[in-house]
This record gives sequence, C-alpha cells and structure tokens, in this order.
Amino acid sequence: MAKALKQMLAAQLEADLQDSAGLVLIDPGPMTVESVQAFRKDLREKADGARMRVIHNRTAAHALESLYAEAGVALKDELKGSSAVAFGGAGPIPIAKVIKDWQKELKELKVKGAVADGEALLGDEARALADMPDLPELKGMIAGALIGSARGIATSIQSVISGLARALQAHIDAGGFGGEAEEAPAEEAPSDEEAPAEEPPAEEEKTEDAE
Repeated sequence: MAKALKQMLAAQLEADLQDSAGLVLIDPGPMTVESVQAFRKDLREKADGARMRVIHNRTAAHALESLYAEAGVALKDELKGSSAVAFGGAGPIPIAKVIKDWQKELKELKVKGAVADGEALLGDEARALADMPDLPELKGMIAGALIGSARGIATSIQSVISGLARALQAHIDAGGFGGEAEEAPAEEAPSDEEAPAEEPPAEEEKTEDAE
C-alpha cells in the first residue's frame, strides 16, 4: 500500500514538473503556515504563476530522475532533510529572485540546487540564478542596445555626410574640379579708323561706234 502511494505521488510530481522550464530545490526551514502562504503568493505574482510543493525526498528522487535523467540524478544527494520544489511560471530565474528576497528575512530558507535548461545546478551555481537577468530584463537590455546602436549609426552617418559636404565645398572654394569655367575671349572692338571703303568697280568704257 505504501509503495503504491509513493508511486502515485512520484507520478503526480512528475506530471506537475512536466511542462516546467526548470525548478529550484529548497530547504524551506521552519516556515509558519502564514509564511508558506505568503511565499506562495509571491511566487505566483512575481514569478508569473510559479508554485511551491513540499516533497518527500525518496519520492522526489524517482520523479526527478525519470524526468530529468542525469540532472535528476545529480540532485539526489541534495534530497536530505526538509525539501520543497518551486517550479513553473517564468522559470527558475525569477523563482530564484523571489527566494533571495525572502532570505533577507528568513535566514533558514536555503537553496539546495536547481534545474535550468535540463542542466543540474548545485551550490553557488544554483544561488547565482538570482543574479541573472530574467526574460523581461533581457528584452529591456536588448531593446536598449538596439536603440543605442541605431542612434550611433544615425549619428555616424550624419557626421560622414556633414564632413563630406564640408570637404566638397572646401574643394570647390579652392578652385577644385577645374575651377570656374574659362570665359571665352572677348571679340576685339573695331578700330576707330574706318577701314577704307572698297573702290567701286571701274565702269567699262563704252566704245561708241563711230558714225
């Protein structure tokens, strides 16, 4: 009976984690009922619908190994004492950020490990998730970089165009490109002295027939 119950719980946990982008394995410590409710509320609101579930270590070991293979095996050694998994929502990064905020007031809350992109993260690697940018932050960083690049490109292009215009104008002012077109030589003004008029053709002497 107990074995059947454990198998059912393992299958249920595996089904819950099936569509999750990853998880964070924690030791919740001696959290009160009110603290657990508040923590779950923060996960839902700040990690886009993430959830927390207290787990039985042996049952969880089977579920994690079945679901994550080597990553699940790597987490086996961390399944000791009080354990819970936070999963779903926007993934392990925003979940880790919520946990880090809670650790400021609840020192007993510990991160044991995590699974992100199918890889097991232990110790400092798992805790470092809280310091990584999540998806909204990444989008903001990418947008800022693109806007900055676009502005830089536009400024560079404008600078090149302005410099080219100044260089062309300076070259023209210096007589470049052949300078001004050479003026055609002016026609010589006629001399004040009038040219001698042409003598009229001599009239042919008419030979009168002698009468």
